[in-house]
Amino acid sequence: MSIPFPSLSFFQALQSMMRQEEARFRRLGFIDTTFGIHILGPNGQEWRYLLAFEVCDCREVSEVHSFDLTAIDFVLKGDLTAWSEMLANIHRNKGADVIHSLNTLTHFGERLKMEYDDPDNRDKFFRFQESIQQFFDLTHTLDLGFIPGVGQQQLTSV
Repeated sequence: MSIPFPSLSFFQALQSMMRQEEARFRRLGFIDTTFGIHILGPNGQEWRYLLAFEVCDCREVSEVHSFDLTAIDFVLKGDLTAWSEMLANIHRNKGADVIHSLNTLTHFGERLKMEYDDPDNRDKFFRFQESIQQFFDLTHTLDLGFIPGVGQQQLTSV
């Protein structure tokens, strides 16, 4: 059974896999950050998820209606195509290549933008970037389903 993206079940699956891969994440060090994922779909659709990491665990995953940038560290925001391309690339390569890494996709803010209230909180993205990327790289083991016409096309062409 495929896990759709974007969905709460997708992030819950990654949370579960992170717990199974605890040793992998312990080697990367502590990750203490709470951030949002904001996905913009075609036709004005939007999905927002909150991810809270503590020590070496993703302790909370939830779907939210909005973000309070004063209460979280940052939000990664981008259109569904950018997210789908990254996940398709991870799926194909068992990890993001340089072009599809969160670092590259957020670098100029063209594909994914980072929103934040406090620059110190923004710094947490860079501090914990490897762990966050590894979290998304767990996607390669999922039977991932995309929204028809958007993500599936990317899965075969990226």
